[in-house]
Amino acid sequence: MYSVDEIKENYKGFSDSKIENIAKKESKGLRKEVLGILKDEIEKRNLDKNLINWVETETKTVDGIERESLKTKIQNLNCPKCSEKKDRLYGFEINQIVSVLLFANDTRNEKILCLSCGKRAKFKAILITFFAGWWSRRGIFLTPFTVIKDSFNFFFIEKISDRIINRLIDENTGHFRRKGIENGTLNRLIKRRNEKDILEDDSYGYVD
Repeated sequence: MYSVDEIKENYKGFSDSKIENIAKKESKGLRKEVLGILKDEIEKRNLDKNLINWVETETKTVDGIERESLKTKIQNLNCPKCSEKKDRLYGFEINQIVSVLLFANDTRNEKILCLSCGKRAKFKAILITFFAGWWSRRGIFLTPFTVIKDSFNFFFIEKISDRIINRLIDENTGHFRRKGIENGTLNRLIKRRNEKDILEDDSYGYVD
């Protein structure tokens, strides 16, 4: 690990565009002392002062009562899929494998939905995997494991949901600070997140 002095020298040698890119895209993962170096460079170079505000909102965590209140607010939103409020919202991990000859496409999605929509989406993915996941060498090995794991995870809905909603909060602290946490803002964020494939790789395993 580089010392603070070494990091400071490195930052001095970075271009303005590099500093701006770090502020906008990498600040969340920086150590506290490195954040100070980054903000100093922004000020010394007379870069856009909004970058400092961006860094501060991205790196200020949501904890304690504030986090619990935000989690409750998210859980009490209308379902982004059916637009109804049949139940509170849950986070679901949905894996799906489709294989054709030498090709196997395995996707992992995290969706925040009401209980009925989430179970339906998860069951649909299990069925698709069961019927379409076997037809490649890689799929033969992945399919039974994925089907068993996802079926087993129905017993851990609360635990998985808590992990997914906490991740949503951690990944979007800056968004919440800048845009607020009104229902419309949260709904739009969750809808965008539901449409993304979070992961496409070989990361398979049972719940922690």
